[in-house]
Amino acid sequence: MTHDQRLPSAYHRTDAIARAMVSGNHREIIGGMWDEIGRLQFDLLVDGGLQPHHRMIDLGCGSFRGGVHFAGYLDEGNYFGADINASIMDAGYDRELTPLGLNKKVPRANLLVTNDFDVGKLGTTFHYALALSLFTHLPINLIRTCLEKLRPTMTPHGRFFATFFVCDDGLPLWRPLLHPRGGITSYGDADPYHYRVADIEFMARSTGWHIETEVRFDHPRDQRCFMLATA
Repeated sequence: MTHDQRLPSAYHRTDAIARAMVSGNHREIIGGMWDEIGRLQFDLLVDGGLQPHHRMIDLGCGSFRGGVHFAGYLDEGNYFGADINASIMDAGYDRELTPLGLNKKVPRANLLVTNDFDVGKLGTTFHYALALSLFTHLPINLIRTCLEKLRPTMTPHGRFFATFFVCDDGLPLWRPLLHPRGGITSYGDADPYHYRVADIEFMARSTGWHIETEVRFDHPRDQRCFMLATA
């Protein structure tokens, strides 16, 4: 999906996204691999301790590739989602959650359309947060904005799982980086973005978080996952 280089990512072209939703490709527009990556992120959080009574926010929830799993598992009202694109969420709600009866567990009030990560508007706190394939589309200061605004909404022992394309030390950050698994090329200054681990540490530390651990994660497009906790 091509995009205006003045925008952080293609997903910020909300009008174009809305037009694409008319054709019914709400699964493909968020990257496809619906079943595989949907189950992968669910297993990631359950293995990380997510239980039905926990409240969870899915940042960049899109059309609920993971949400269909989380909503079915969590107690009623405990799944929350946020995304920049209302049209993608609406399509996912109508075409994925509702046919499974999951709309009864996820009221629309639990879903936030936001371009600035103002998740405090949801009026609750979260035990778990997930940003899967979100920060791969964002420049560093938008990620820091997300981290800074998310932090006050987390419970004292809350866990945040976030995925990145990683540029290993010794490789030029500015050079396009081909990830053989999945065939994605990432960039230091354009979408999809890559970062060094030191960059992730900086983003976390400067916004009141720290990296608790890198989580073993078998992502089919070579993204790596880090669990962050509040400092």
